[in-house]
Parts: sequence; C-alpha cells; structure tokens
Amino acid sequence: MKKLNLILSLLFLLTGCSSDDNGDGNNERNGTLIFGWFADVNCSGDCSTIYKIDTEALYKDIDFVYPENTFFKGNFQLMNNANYQDFETLKTELPTEIFNEPNGYLDCSDCTNENGGFYIEYQDDTGFHKSWRFKNAVYPDYIENYRNLLLDKLTELNSL
Repeated sequence: MKKLNLILSLLFLLTGCSSDDNGDGNNERNGTLIFGWFADVNCSGDCSTIYKIDTEALYKDIDFVYPENTFFKGNFQLMNNANYQDFETLKTELPTEIFNEPNGYLDCSDCTNENGGFYIEYQDDTGFHKSWRFKNAVYPDYIENYRNLLLDKLTELNSL
C-alpha cells in the first residue's frame, strides 16, 4: 500500500509539473517575493510585518510601514535566524492564477488598506512585477491553500 501511495504521489508531482507556459516566464519562480500582513487603520504601533525572500535569503522590513503603494519599498534586514529552505515554498507554491490578476485587491475591487489584510508582491528578472492584497475573509478560491501556507509561515517568522 505504501508503494502505491508513493507511486501515486510521484505521478501527481510529475503531472503537476508539466510545462504549462503561458508566456509570462514565472513558472520557475526564481524571482523575489515580498509578503506579509498589515492591520487596519485603527492600529497603533507595529501595524504591519512584511518579509522578502529572494533566491538566496530571507529578510524582514524593520520599519513596519504599511504597503500603501503599488509596490512596497521596505527597509529590509537579513534574517540570519531563519532557514531559507523552510520558507522557499512561499515562492514555489504561489498559485499560477495570481499572475493573471491585476495589481490590487483579489476579489474585492472596493477594498482599501483601511481594514488590513495580506500583501503579496512578486518580481523577476524578466520585468514581471505585480502586487496583490487580500482580506482574510475575501479572496478567490484558488488562493485558499496558499493563504493557509502564508498564515503558517507568518506565524513561524513572527516567532523567530
């Protein structure tokens, strides 16, 4: 039974990794991902926690600034106490569907930063650069598994 599960898992991985290039060059996910959360406007103190992961290391914004503009300009500091490999899945598991979304809130065109949410920004060396926000309760179905991963990884990072 274990062999059957292993074979099925391998088949799933192989079929899930088939080349479905939509021309955006992002299938390899070798770019930089900026991600985190931000609180609502009533927050006082540290109202956001934003991280960056590139192809080699993990960084944390040390200024706790809201991601207000299209792209986040943080003051990132290397996190020596974080194992890069533990967080690389945030890039590799980013749903392909998100790359077709415009900048802005996912499934919530009238949402604003005033109520807080999650922030994701992806940039690679081909010139692709987009950012997205989503509320904890308002997001497209395809992002649900990634949202759970993001919450888990943010919890881990916040405990370091």
